[in-house]
Amino acid sequence: MTERATHYRFPITAIAVVGSGALIAVAVGVSLFLGLSSATENTRRLMVSRSETLVDALERRIESRLRPVAWQARSVVDQIRSGNLKLDDTRALNAFILGALSASPQVAGIAIVDPRARVLGWERDAMRPLLEDWSSRPEIVEWLEDAASWQRPSWRAPVWTPVLETTIVRHDMPIRIDGEFAGMFTHAVTVSDLSRYLASVGARTGIIPFILYDHDHILAHPFLIDWTPDATDREQPLVALDALGDSVLERIWTPDDRELFLLDGMTEASASGATVGDDYYVFLYRDIHRYGQAPWTIGAYVNTGTSDVFGWLSEIVRAALRGEYANGGTGDGDEFERLIAAAFAGLAVFVVSVALAAWLGVRASRPIRALAAAAHSIESQRLDRVPMLPSSRVAEFDDANRSFNQMAAGLRERELIRETLGRFVPTDVARTLLTEGGELAPVQSEATVLFCDLEGFTALTETLGPAGIVELLNEYFEAMVGILERHHGVVTQFQGDAILATFNVPAPDPAHAANALRAAHEIRSAVRRHEFSGRRIGARIGINTGRLVAGAVGAKGRLSYTVYGDAVNLAARLEALNKELGTRILVSGATAARVEGFDLEARGEFDIRGQTERVAVYTLGETERSDRSTIPVEAETP
Repeated sequence: MTERATHYRFPITAIAVVGSGALIAVAVGVSLFLGLSSATENTRRLMVSRSETLVDALERRIESRLRPVAWQARSVVDQIRSGNLKLDDTRALNAFILGALSASPQVAGIAIVDPRARVLGWERDAMRPLLEDWSSRPEIVEWLEDAASWQRPSWRAPVWTPVLETTIVRHDMPIRIDGEFAGMFTHAVTVSDLSRYLASVGARTGIIPFILYDHDHILAHPFLIDWTPDATDREQPLVALDALGDSVLERIWTPDDRELFLLDGMTEASASGATVGDDYYVFLYRDIHRYGQAPWTIGAYVNTGTSDVFGWLSEIVRAALRGEYANGGTGDGDEFERLIAAAFAGLAVFVVSVALAAWLGVRASRPIRALAAAAHSIESQRLDRVPMLPSSRVAEFDDANRSFNQMAAGLRERELIRETLGRFVPTDVARTLLTEGGELAPVQSEATVLFCDLEGFTALTETLGPAGIVELLNEYFEAMVGILERHHGVVTQFQGDAILATFNVPAPDPAHAANALRAAHEIRSAVRRHEFSGRRIGARIGINTGRLVAGAVGAKGRLSYTVYGDAVNLAARLEALNKELGTRILVSGATAARVEGFDLEARGEFDIRGQTERVAVYTLGETERSDRSTIPVEAETP
């Protein structure tokens, strides 16, 4: 009898169980790895983008608060330089400066210091100027000697001022008359005002904004709204970082060693975090260097609630990779029978394992695919096609779906607000308002203005009555707005029966002058060819090109987007001049000089009210003789 060789053997059942378990582990692991890697990268990019956007928004807020100060200083000094405002005319100067203070609520005071250190100053709450002689103050004399060589305005380091009895940030601009230094024009913005402004931003957003000066001192913070430097230490006008009493902000330059991996890759701002008590705080900030020699650090910090806020992802990964699987064993019996039984058992386990792995993979990836498809719909701006993601028994998927549904609902609401707002202000203005959080900075640009008014509107009002005139105007405005928008015009105002439209503001349009003439052609044709509410009406149009200012004006709680300036006034004057000349469309020489190929007939030069020089005026003929088109305007009317 031959002795059988003995060696270590692996039971096939154990191989099947371990193999199927490994397959499931690999399938689940790969699915989770890919899904979580993608979600982590998308989340990281989103957090980086939103964090940098937050710092950008803070910087824009500060810019919107301080830039008008520089603009106002330049405007006042230009008036002095041109001779329109004389330094020795105290009465006119007082009225002008008080008006400037009314237009700039962020300014606490304005001062004009002549080369001999004599000061003429205005406080916001005072109706009379303050006259003082500072020639005995060495720091003032040294400042003026240094300022005599300045060529540009600048923001200065914070100082404590005995006049206002507070710390201010000062904007200085040299006054030069005929090339000679005539003094300094100074604006004062208080630390309290900057802090109060930042506090209002923080109250709306839930963040704690701040401005550091030269990294180690506080320039603006909600704690400093009513702060005044210690009377015994006026040489240090700002509170030190470690003396503010904000235990969180003190940690900005000594953060925890833990890396904020979800904010890795920030290029336009910096981020750090620190644990204070039981909470974890994230700092977002950047340095800016345009307000003096020392940098300003603008930023904010937010309480994330728990010090483990950035550790949740690693815990999920570790949990997904954990798993213990039991090994099967062999039993007694005939070797062949055990082999056949093991083969069938192994095959069954393999099939079941593959099927289970496939089922688990499909089930696990379905919420991710649904989320990705819904995100793609949002990326494509098809909000009406974004489905409502269902709830899930997996907590992370359920939280993600619920958050996504809330985000989609918020985007739909934002789109509805934009569309609704767009019915009352130009679409580009509505989009800017939503993007800028309700703020609309004024802009100055060259543009073409079209002013259109109905003929005989008073008689129409008496004939048609209130209901009839409203019906006619709505039908007329509907047609005119469509024509103007086809030619890239933006209706900024309806003034009774008149329409004020601009080209190149707020939406840029390189061919703004030509498009304004094309719109006028089509308006004239539409009025000739169509009745409005069963009435034939006439319209007069004035067109002018020039510099204008566009922005929101009005009361604090009720603003209106409008354009104003000499260019707008001249367009209205040209519209009225049609009545005297018996014409329908008048074009200024400034507009005529910017277009080619139009049938323009010179009507001479006229004295226009509000204009210092005579204005060349042209009438617009019936055709456009350009390479683009020689078809009469009537053929372009829909």
